[in-house]
Amino acid sequence: MPTDPIRLGDGSANRVLPARRQPRRWPALASACLLTGLCRWVAAAPPTVLINPFHDPFEQATQGLAGCPVPSPPTYTQAEMQEVEHHRVERGNSCYLAGKCRLSNSFLYDRGIARALLPALRADPQLRNTSVWMLVQGRFVQLFGCVSRQEQIAHLEAVAHATPQVQAVLSDVLVGTHGKPPYPLASP
Repeated sequence: MPTDPIRLGDGSANRVLPARRQPRRWPALASACLLTGLCRWVAAAPPTVLINPFHDPFEQATQGLAGCPVPSPPTYTQAEMQEVEHHRVERGNSCYLAGKCRLSNSFLYDRGIARALLPALRADPQLRNTSVWMLVQGRFVQLFGCVSRQEQIAHLEAVAHATPQVQAVLSDVLVGTHGKPPYPLASP
């Protein structure tokens, strides 16, 4: 803080006024440092992963093959979710606008498809020695997991295609339980 007095030069009085105080700059500097540190910390923090934020049906349908690598449920970061939202709205509504869907959005069929497909897969004797998970998104059925024999993959796909309202079936299935699975794995 300056200590030099300010003298008035009017000659009538020789008053001394205290010097004008300069604002302290350290609180502003400290705030700026804290803010910069906080921004760096937030930027360095890994993005939060949201597990199945759209509530797409994802369930294990069969569990007869021990040691099958468990697939990851659908996961998104906040940024990925915002990107996907636009696509889901567009794809969901275009089905209705094209006259291919009775409901206003193709994703509205997913729970009904899952309710019909799960018991069909679980009850099928040809699939007893498989471990398969299914994900339903916008009338698309994705199958993940392991089968004992190659021909079980075609049978899985046929059962899924036979389910009402299913538009497409995608299978990422491993024959046996060894090797690199063709799908992302669940976190341990």
